Amino acid sequence: MSLVRSTIRGIAGLLLVVFLAVGVPMGWVWVGSQVQGGTSPTATAIVTVIAGLVVSYSLVGLIAAWLKGRGEEVDRSPTRYSWNRSLRDERATPAATSFLENVLIGATVLVAIIVTIWFFFFGNPGVPGT
Repeated sequence: MSLVRSTIRGIAGLLLVVFLAVGVPMGWVWVGSQVQGGTSPTATAIVTVIAGLVVSYSLVGLIAAWLKGRGEEVDRSPTRYSWNRSLRDERATPAATSFLENVLIGATVLVAIIVTIWFFFFGNPGVPGT
């Protein structure tokens, strides 16, 4: 049962990464193309795409933070500053990342890879005569 659950979680995480990295931006580019109307870019279409992306990813961040807060126990112990800690506290292992953090990290890495490939292989440098 644990293998099935972890496989389902992995597939769901992969689908979420693809949706966040490709689906949301392409959806807003499509909406911007519908607002634009013609073949030359307009300020309305560009503002629509940028504002839509900002709002969409802000909502995704709020939902992820809410879900993370619902799924984890909160440590109510007081936070000690580094200058006031015992050496015993240094031996503690760092906290592992959660499922949602891994999804957001994966989406960020996927977007960085896509943008880098686009920039180096398909992007127009805009330099005349090249």
